[in-house]
Amino acid sequence: MPFDTCRSEGLYCNRCVRTFPASPSYLDLTLTAGIKQKVYNQRSWGGTELFRSPLVSFVYERGWRQGFAWAGFPGADREYDIAMDYLLPAAGGKVLVDMSCGSGLFSRRFARSGSFSGVIAADFSESMLQQTREYCMQEGEGLNGSTPIMLLRADVARLPFATGSVAAIHAGAAIHCWPNPQAALAEISRVLAPGGVFVASTFLTASAPLGQVLGDDLVRPLSQSMKYWEEQELRDLCEAVGLQGFQRERSWQFIMFSARKPAAAVAMDSADFSE
Repeated sequence: MPFDTCRSEGLYCNRCVRTFPASPSYLDLTLTAGIKQKVYNQRSWGGTELFRSPLVSFVYERGWRQGFAWAGFPGADREYDIAMDYLLPAAGGKVLVDMSCGSGLFSRRFARSGSFSGVIAADFSESMLQQTREYCMQEGEGLNGSTPIMLLRADVARLPFATGSVAAIHAGAAIHCWPNPQAALAEISRVLAPGGVFVASTFLTASAPLGQVLGDDLVRPLSQSMKYWEEQELRDLCEAVGLQGFQRERSWQFIMFSARKPAAAVAMDSADFSE
């Protein structure tokens, strides 16, 4: 987005002709940020609302995420190592976007690595961003350490980045939570720079029985709405939006995969239009 004017109340976009609010906790670049609608109210997908819950944000690193071990997730440290193997060739020394960052479980690790010039920790959930901020403060360096972390409220289906401007995007245990994964992948492909990489982990099968711990009402959206995958579906999604070189590491119901934006666009030939 072309933010060329900074105002006291937030960031002004001369293309949108509006100001996006900034709070002490995070910058909000979602479509309705700072807009008070009189009647219209966008109906939210159940899974999205689940992760906006302060309770879920609080418990995410206090038992929720560790529970993914049942599906074969190897744990945050090993997942970080796999992700870095995929990310560094494309994004070493550049800014990394950690999309759907949750409580900042990986954002903080990426920043501590010193391998990136900055980390954008982005999520649609206000409470997850608040939790990320709290962890950053508790761990000492805050948000302005040797590798700065920017907290950004953003919608994966409408990323506030210029086309071809992002070296790498990571989404840990997130794609199954997105309301429209195909639209999200198309948007990710749009913002990735030539040679840029998308790295994500997700579940290959059905969900965990969390209702006994957190209450059936709270976790019901998980069983009703979330998407779990076959590997070929993930390959298809990437190929459909022009991401190539699919690689993956898979164990039981866990999969982490990467795909790249082609390094250079192929010039279109007039023969492409012939019948």
